[in-house]
Amino acid sequence: MSKSGEKFFRLWFLNRLPGGGKASGNWPLLSFRFILCVGLILLFFVTGPAESQSGEVIAITGARILTAAGQSYDRGTILIKDGKILDIGMEVKIPAGARVVDTSGCLITPGLVDAHSHLGLGPSGGVTEDNEMTDPVTPQLRIIDSIHPEGVGPDKNQFLHAVAEGVTVAVVHPGSGNVIGGQSAVLKLRGRTVDEMCIKFPADMKMALGRKVFYASKGQMPMTKMGTAYLVRQAMLEAAEYGKALENYEREKKKKPTAGPPPRDLKKEALLLVLDKKIPVHIHVGSADDIMTAVRLAEEFGFKELSLAHAEEAYKVAEELARHRVKVVVGPRMITYDDQNRLVNLADYLHRRGIEVSIMTDADVIQQPFLRTQAAIAVKYGMDPDAALRAITINPARLAGVAERLGSLEKGKDADLVVWSGDLFDIRQQAFRVFIDGREVFRAPGLSEE
Repeated sequence: MSKSGEKFFRLWFLNRLPGGGKASGNWPLLSFRFILCVGLILLFFVTGPAESQSGEVIAITGARILTAAGQSYDRGTILIKDGKILDIGMEVKIPAGARVVDTSGCLITPGLVDAHSHLGLGPSGGVTEDNEMTDPVTPQLRIIDSIHPEGVGPDKNQFLHAVAEGVTVAVVHPGSGNVIGGQSAVLKLRGRTVDEMCIKFPADMKMALGRKVFYASKGQMPMTKMGTAYLVRQAMLEAAEYGKALENYEREKKKKPTAGPPPRDLKKEALLLVLDKKIPVHIHVGSADDIMTAVRLAEEFGFKELSLAHAEEAYKVAEELARHRVKVVVGPRMITYDDQNRLVNLADYLHRRGIEVSIMTDADVIQQPFLRTQAAIAVKYGMDPDAALRAITINPARLAGVAERLGSLEKGKDADLVVWSGDLFDIRQQAFRVFIDGREVFRAPGLSEE
């Protein structure tokens, strides 16, 4: 630990002790959770032996490895250099001088990726920073301007807790209070600022269909589902006209250098990213009718890609979704019941019908650390464990447009991985070690260095 980091931690710790660090009889009241938080935060200041220095090679050996890339190794080795996976497999030659980390008896997976989160934006049901409820159409808003990089109370260490449960990446979206909520971001859960965490922005345009009770209660459009769809269409058409005006200006400028551009419009600029197929669209839906409205909008305006969030009735129109290559992010509700009251394991049902599925927490609806618990529910009710693993690793990475660098354990990709004590979907097991970009950012309390 650096001297400045040690000083910061000492002051942080003392200021949170009973009596501000003075002698007190309240020490026994320190909760286990508090002590765990202290341990987690301490680990984030440690730059000890598991941090990959420039040019150093780390060899992680002995564990069973699930790559999420169609390959697994019973006792494999992963070589890490400069934050990347240098090699992986059963017959990997460990170079002289490499630092060896023995993980025999453990399981290694890619770092977990949450395709739909509101991490760092406030507690569900409380005051949050993800819904600007002054206008139902706000495509110009940027989620990076609202995210607190540590977390918001009551869990002010939610980023640390997420990493301690193997979550290394979250796609953070605006909320669903508005029809068009704004632009999403992909965060790696390391660093002290959003700017350090953000690896892709904008990732997509967040929209939400269905009735908007807040606006309906004020007698403001949209009061109906058709009003919601209209606002999307109208905003897209106005953005298209703005795009034409910009094109006309560029042509006119060549003829007349003094020609002026149209007034800048941040709303329309943002939607041009959709119309120009620069970013995909992610839409909050629930019922089958709203799902098909989303499909119609995608067809009408030629979305680059359409993904649906929640989509509890997607099983009713699964064939249509497969035909239109729509992706679905299932959660936080993993199980639903059909009209005959039969259980539907939604993620598994859609996966078996050829739809690419990701699984979410919708944090803070389900707290961010419980991403693998969500997938474990799908496994409990019949989903193939390999498919469930992909739904919280490579599928969301592909959906977010970052699969070329993360989401699976392959040569050349970022060294984002988790060492588990056992079966990923046995929620009694724990994350022993978590690496992001080849650096160990979490180690379970009490675990030896090597």
